Amino acid sequence: MEKIRKIMVLLLATVILSVFASSGFAAAGNELILFHAGSLSKPMAELESQFEKMHPDVDVKREAGGSRQLARKIIDLGGKCDIYFSADYQVIENMLRPEYSDWNIMFASNEIVLMYGPKSKYAEGINQDNWFDIILRKDVTWGNSEPDLDPCGYRAVMVLQLAEKHYAQEGIYEKAMKDSGHYTRPKAIELVAQVESGAMDYAFEYRSVAVQHGFSFVELPQQINLRDVEYADLYATAKVDVAGKEPGSKNTLTGAPIVYGFTVMRQAPNRELALEFAKFVMNEDGGLKIFREMGQGIVGPRAVTVNDKIPEVLLPFMGI
Repeated sequence: MEKIRKIMVLLLATVILSVFASSGFAAAGNELILFHAGSLSKPMAELESQFEKMHPDVDVKREAGGSRQLARKIIDLGGKCDIYFSADYQVIENMLRPEYSDWNIMFASNEIVLMYGPKSKYAEGINQDNWFDIILRKDVTWGNSEPDLDPCGYRAVMVLQLAEKHYAQEGIYEKAMKDSGHYTRPKAIELVAQVESGAMDYAFEYRSVAVQHGFSFVELPQQINLRDVEYADLYATAKVDVAGKEPGSKNTLTGAPIVYGFTVMRQAPNRELALEFAKFVMNEDGGLKIFREMGQGIVGPRAVTVNDKIPEVLLPFMGI
């Protein structure tokens, strides 16, 4: 009897291992490490949930943060990452290619808005024409994320530069940067809690984040909100210096329409699983549908440059 029992246990173990193998992911390699911009937290949570339902043996490990901050973690700290999503595709171009990734796919758009909550001062009277006067009042606090760490931060600074030109109000930008009521936080998503609690009256944020969290916001003119490709040349007149790729260096960023990008890392611990997740993200009934429902526009998906080494399994999702 004991001999029969041992044979049955061995057969059962063999069946279990074969099931894992047939799923396409080895039993020891069913963890997906995903880094993503904080502004993608809600859609990524939904993507994680749906992907894990499709692949019950997979555990998606997400880390949210400023896009530049997460790129620095990969570069400086050897952060293990399978797939990386940036709120600015240029972070991938400037910081991760070609040493850490081979390709870069653009997939979503956004715009900058001025977000406020039920406790924000003067919210009942703020609008597209007077918002810059209101945030500079002595009893008002406002903020943005840290430009060196987060694309939303340097984009907020660009908005202020463009506003000075659009409204023909000389000094808006300089006054804003020196304003005693101006604060920065490491990540744009941290501004949500600040505004919700009333600790901060206003914050420059992505439209999708404001929509996802149920906040009111001032919709800024297209000439300054960094959304419309029609104004790409105008956006390019805004420039911000941020920390460069090498320690102590500086990198000058030029204003451009907001476009998100993603890539699978060259040294991805689980490359096969990362590509499977990428296919789900690019699926019209998967990730693209989720992004649309959560307030983001869709770009492409398309490669940043024609010579990108896009894996063949992803080409059908790009119409190639």
